[in-house]
Amino acid sequence: MGDKWSFDAEYVQSCNCDYGCPCNFNGYPTKGHCEALLAYRITKGSVGGTKLDGVKFALGLWWPKAIHEGGGSARIYIDPRASAQQKKTVEELCSAKHGGGVFEIFPKTFSKVFPTKSAKIEWSFKGYDSRFAVDGLGEVKSSHILNPVTNDPFEGQVLLPGGIGFKKAEVTSVDWWLKDAEAMWNMSHRKANGHVTTVTFNEKGPA
Repeated sequence: MGDKWSFDAEYVQSCNCDYGCPCNFNGYPTKGHCEALLAYRITKGSVGGTKLDGVKFALGLWWPKAIHEGGGSARIYIDPRASAQQKKTVEELCSAKHGGGVFEIFPKTFSKVFPTKSAKIEWSFKGYDSRFAVDGLGEVKSSHILNPVTNDPFEGQVLLPGGIGFKKAEVTSVDWWLKDAEAMWNMSHRKANGHVTTVTFNEKGPA
């Protein structure tokens, strides 16, 4: 683990599990394997002495079984407005060089990391109704879960005092897709699990 650092970020996550995601509670993924597209927009902060204000990056993730059983693959997608140094720092962050909870733990479960790809990231952070898109590659559209009887919007949260990616987040319904030929990913899900939150990260994980 490197020196002390911290940043504040908006965070939007999708996965292929049912609402809430059993993986958050040491369970196994709903469909037996895990795939996800998630993204951060750093609002303020730095890592390793590099200022990251405004940097947007996404992660495409896939595991053949549960995350902790390994064998996963990953790719970073970073908005081209990031400088070369900011890109390098994000790559270091996502490869466990600087610690930081999920940024330290997930890389230990990867057997393949594809080269970082530069792609414009559209971003709209509006709580339950958040959205981001990785230009030409994928999109996550978040909304309220709807009551199956009344069709009224449902609101709920996940609280994880020892969480590695966040400690509190809204649970949302997401329609999402990710198509990356090099990674051999062709993911597409409707009404799957999503989370949105704002999070402060440091070298120990989410604060």
